[in-house]
Amino acid sequence: MTGIDVNVSGNVGTITVSNPDRKNAIKPAFLPDIADALDELRDEVRCLVVTGEGDTFCSGFDLSELDDDTTIRTYEDTYEETMTKLADFPYPTVAKVAGDAVGGGLDLCVSCDLRVATTDARFGAPTARIGIVYTDRVIRQLVHTLGSVRTKELLFTANLFDAEWADQAGFLVDVVDPDDLDDRTEKLTSTIAGNAPLSLSASKQIIETILDHDKLSDTEQEFVGRLRDEAYESDDAAEGLAAISEGRKPEFTGE
Repeated sequence: MTGIDVNVSGNVGTITVSNPDRKNAIKPAFLPDIADALDELRDEVRCLVVTGEGDTFCSGFDLSELDDDTTIRTYEDTYEETMTKLADFPYPTVAKVAGDAVGGGLDLCVSCDLRVATTDARFGAPTARIGIVYTDRVIRQLVHTLGSVRTKELLFTANLFDAEWADQAGFLVDVVDPDDLDDRTEKLTSTIAGNAPLSLSASKQIIETILDHDKLSDTEQEFVGRLRDEAYESDDAAEGLAAISEGRKPEFTGE
């Protein structure tokens, strides 16, 4: 299967990203399917699991879909709407993470409320290695879950960090052996889904309202937008994407 699989068991729904040939990278065509699944499940379940097929969570946005006329930014509005819809899901969401959660996969992961990962899971944001910049939404969510120092380490180095690092940073609910991931996630989600729906929804809304106090103003968002535009339109961004497609190390000039 390639695409988005949706399953409901009791009061728990599961959205599975499946693109095995690309380590479950998110194809542009997946975005409306994820959004539709979120709309369908919001009134049907009391807890939502997001995961990837097999032993990889999600390796990011599928760059193989891009060409000279189609860039990452072509899909940015749809992508942002989809991830925001996930973050705003009315009931608790849990990322079930096996293997790598990188780039867009990390975004998918941090957009969930809770995360359970395997001991071999890895987390990374390669934006600095490409020459692009996350939106303030993603960075804000990372700061809230990892703290400012770990977020800076993640973004500045563009390295992959293991589950122990993520656990120590407070990013994860639990780290388990790969064979135990299904059972641990099922135990967590069934416990959540068995609780009072109004309490779950209200608690999530209150927490998010508290966190929303540090949202950027319109002027600040415009400033962030200009910074992102400069990065995306730079020679370095073009070089970073070319280097990835050509399998070589990029040579950045700061222009």
